[in-house]
Amino acid sequence: MIALLPDGAQIIVELDLARLRANAAVGAIAQQALGQLGADAHIPGLPLAVLGSPLATSDVVVLAAYGVGTAQAATVTVLATKTEIEGATRLAPDLVALGPDEWTGQLASRAAIAQQTAKPLAVSRELLDLRARAMPKGATGAVVRITARLTFDARIALARLTGVDAAPAQMSLWGDVADDIAIVLDADSADPGSKGARDSARRLAATLRKTIAALADVPVIRGLGVTTSLGDARLVAQGSWVRAVVAVGPRHLARVVERARAMLDAPPPAPPP
Repeated sequence: MIALLPDGAQIIVELDLARLRANAAVGAIAQQALGQLGADAHIPGLPLAVLGSPLATSDVVVLAAYGVGTAQAATVTVLATKTEIEGATRLAPDLVALGPDEWTGQLASRAAIAQQTAKPLAVSRELLDLRARAMPKGATGAVVRITARLTFDARIALARLTGVDAAPAQMSLWGDVADDIAIVLDADSADPGSKGARDSARRLAATLRKTIAALADVPVIRGLGVTTSLGDARLVAQGSWVRAVVAVGPRHLARVVERARAMLDAPPPAPPP
């Protein structure tokens, strides 16, 4: 799916929903949550057209952002699903794309080329290396991956959009679920070849701590009881890179699942008079 993306993607988000649903610890609650999403539900970062039932029938979701911080900014979404989705472009029997026509047209062209040749479309080694950077040795896959390569202007725009003090030049995030949850984030604070790596790494580490603290204070995170795990995140700086590790142990994860089930089973709040 990544090979189908036109060159130049600055942020790529991958969600392996099939892997999530197959997990013994959280699979049932994940399936319930995805199935309960309605047309009026909102998931930050996902376009409106992909909200609701398509997520319940999709195995993988890949989002790619281009032109971050410019007037030409665009996001395309590729879903591994055989379900027909309104407004989507069918790329293959099991793939559809959502986004501006000029971008989904490029995806369709690349998909046609891939189907007509025995040689697979290539993904740059630089992107593959960055994507794999945060993945622990011996890991077999991931539920979520985020890969980012941002220009200076994109970093400024992203910092303004998110309210953070500094956005990384590069980022590799890996997260998976077994009987526990593990998330590893590697972020590069400096543009390649720049000086002052230690100072920029300290600033980025401070930004990450502030961002993690803000995330821990989100009501749904507090309700799930994940605040402590986020507060215990380990941050290590090496050169211009900062690594953050978040872990939720098996017993803690079991309590999180029970709280999530209670949230999903609770009746919706009564509308205001």
